[in-house]
Order: sequence, then structure tokens, then C-alpha cells
Amino acid sequence: MEARYFYFTIHSASNLKDVRKLGEMKVYAKVSIAGKSKYTSADLVNKTNPVWNTTFCFIVPEVDIIRGEFPAKIELFCQRSRSHDKYVGELDLILRPFYIGECTFPLHRNDSNQGKRFGTLKFSHELGDEVLVVVSNSSSSTEDSNA
Repeated sequence: MEARYFYFTIHSASNLKDVRKLGEMKVYAKVSIAGKSKYTSADLVNKTNPVWNTTFCFIVPEVDIIRGEFPAKIELFCQRSRSHDKYVGELDLILRPFYIGECTFPLHRNDSNQGKRFGTLKFSHELGDEVLVVVSNSSSSTEDSNA
């Protein structure tokens, strides 16, 4: 299968709803593209206006590049030490790989507050030039080569 590198940079979020009753917001992002998920570190300083400026490299099938679009999902969570991390909001996208520049979109929630906005998210992306051949090895056998 032919594929390409796809560089996705998550810059920042702003005006997030404070989902904590106690303590301060420490927000991180989960970016999911082409069936893989990657995480930023939590911003421990900027509370409801986190800044990450983190670039991830994904491998996207060439067929999706040729088609001109593929889905992506960005979810934001508030890191908590004494219980599960708290959901802040998300953004479902159809990325167009040949678009160049920064984008800012409103965040939404997937609960009863679906229609409301919960801040904005800024990101950018860049398509790599190099076409890769990715070999899928479905049989993972381990051989012992003792002579």
C-alpha cells in the first residue's frame, strides 16, 4: 500500500469552558487520524487557553490523499490526578490534505450540550512529499535461527 507522511500541528485552544469544580484546568489533546491516535502533553499553565504547538506525524494511505479528504478527530481532556480525566470538547473534521495554512474551528461536545460552543481550536497540517510503500505483515511468526 502506498502512503504519505501527514504532519498535523495542534497549536492551541481558547475560551474553553472550565469543567473543573476544584483545581485548575490542565488540558491535553488527543488527535486521531488514519486509525491512529496521538496525545499532546497537558498544558499546566494556561488553564482555559492551552498552548501546545505540538506536531505529530501520521501515515495516511495514498488513496485517501488522491480522494482529497479524510476524517480526523480532536478531543480535549482535562487531566485530573484523583479520578478519570474529564472530557472538555471535541472537533470532528474532514481534512483536505492539500490545504495550506492555519485553521480555527469551534469545539463542541458529544453530550446533551451538543448545540453549544465550548471554545475554539487552532491547528495546521502539511502533506509530506515522499510516497512510502507500507507493507502489511499479517503473519507475525518468530523463527529461532540457532545454527
